[in-house]
Amino acid sequence: MHGTTRTRSAVHPATAGVNAVVWIEPGRAIVVRGSATGQPETMEVRIPHAPTEAAPALAEVAHRVGEVDRVLVLGIDDLRTALEREIVAIGHRPESIREETVPGPLAEADLVARLRRLA
Repeated sequence: MHGTTRTRSAVHPATAGVNAVVWIEPGRAIVVRGSATGQPETMEVRIPHAPTEAAPALAEVAHRVGEVDRVLVLGIDDLRTALEREIVAIGHRPESIREETVPGPLAEADLVARLRRLA
């Protein structure tokens, strides 16, 4: 087998400096994502309580995170872990995921402050 070795950049040029923070709890997820303008974008996704119905919602959250340098996932342990797995499953780099255990729920302003600290 013959091939070439390509180095992979640690930062994708299209998303350089763009990060996201997610708060996830039973019933909802809040995604705060940086943008090219510097103003954070906030999105909310409903998370069904039934585990069998939650998978498509977790995929939606992962897609709303989009391609970012780093994503901080906060919230309930089992949902946080499931979301992290979904983020990796759709093609995000596992090393871009950060996690933190915090009591919640967190307000949007708290998520924006954490987003700014990720930079």
